[in-house]
Amino acid sequence: MKKLILLLVIEILIVTGLLFPASDFKLEKDVTLPENETCSHSIISLNGRLDIKGSVKESVLLVGGSLTLDGVVAEDVICFASRVTIGKNAVIKRDLFIIGGALEKDPGAKVEGEYFYFKFDLKRIENTIIPILSDSRTISFFKAVNIILWFIIALIVFAMVPQRINRAEEIFEAHRLKIGVIGLLALFCFIFLLFISIILSFVIIGIPLFIALILFCFITYVFGRTVMFYFIGIKLTHLVKLKTIPPAVFILVGVIFYALLKFLPILGPVLLVVLNIFEFGIGVGYFFRKRLGVGR
Repeated sequence: MKKLILLLVIEILIVTGLLFPASDFKLEKDVTLPENETCSHSIISLNGRLDIKGSVKESVLLVGGSLTLDGVVAEDVICFASRVTIGKNAVIKRDLFIIGGALEKDPGAKVEGEYFYFKFDLKRIENTIIPILSDSRTISFFKAVNIILWFIIALIVFAMVPQRINRAEEIFEAHRLKIGVIGLLALFCFIFLLFISIILSFVIIGIPLFIALILFCFITYVFGRTVMFYFIGIKLTHLVKLKTIPPAVFILVGVIFYALLKFLPILGPVLLVVLNIFEFGIGVGYFFRKRLGVGR
């Protein structure tokens, strides 16, 4: 399961880098930034060792590995399944998201934005929650894994692009019907173009089109579903008048809502199809919001 999650994380990093390119988007292994030195770009590492005592003008994103921070980060610090140590001199001027792994944070460290630490143990999940779910009569092993994976994927996507998720949620809130129509039309267009690309695949020209369509569909689907989890979580928690809820809880509530829909024999699958259409519309509507007139 760890290998599968790591593969998904790497894939999400790649497609997010393609979709939301930074000026200096590149993967690094080990980074040491001494005191009084400045890094002008984001630090993005897979299973690396980061030792930051200087200043980073953009964000720090780490998957696996370890981070020792005792300097200044001008934007976000996002770590997934990492060992994180934050010293007393650390200053994070935006958000701190730690998903899994271990965290040691000095009380003197300053986080000016949101601070969220979601701790989970993949082995414990694999050995307890999944068997309990899969042993039930209403859900299979693969469905149990699918629920947990979607929660992890949505957390990663939100941690990487929180402002875009918030903006897409606002657009959906303001243009629900229009987003639904966009999703339905975009889905028909995708199916048509996919059929054309399959036919053209008998010649070389169709293969790049097919790959591009699949990649775009994957990006749109993951982004749209994350926004939908977030939107449903906000609505349900506000319905029961819960306040000061961290964003990860909104996503968790949305994932649980989706999981409960799978238990409904007839209405559940129908609602999931409708939600899938809205998810596709959210992604397409956000990426082409200026041309479609649903936002700036």
